[in-house]
Amino acid sequence: MKTILIIDDEVKLRETIVEMFSFIGYNIIEAQDGVEGLEKVKSEIPDLILCDVMMPKLDGYGFLKNHSNSAFSHIPVLLLTAKTEEKDKQIGFKNGAKGYIKKPFAFHELRKLVEEYI
Repeated sequence: MKTILIIDDEVKLRETIVEMFSFIGYNIIEAQDGVEGLEKVKSEIPDLILCDVMMPKLDGYGFLKNHSNSAFSHIPVLLLTAKTEEKDKQIGFKNGAKGYIKKPFAFHELRKLVEEYI
């Protein structure tokens, strides 16, 4: 069973994503910010990471910078964000994101991108 780490401070959204991916057979790990996310990557070693950009403590870009310089940098990161400007997307890709999903999104779009990288 493949494992996905979801890093997002929006509890309801995180719970919805957890429920949907659990239902289709993925093991899900949760973190509420980038700091907790970095810890979970080390302890759980997921197959894929879904990460919000705007979060307290350590945002998604900060998470990406730390993740890209870690022993776990081979684990792909997909960003989930309400930031819709092209410059924001480019910052994400420059820092190592493999994909970028704008909120709100349709679950089938997210699932397609997840399955591409997992």
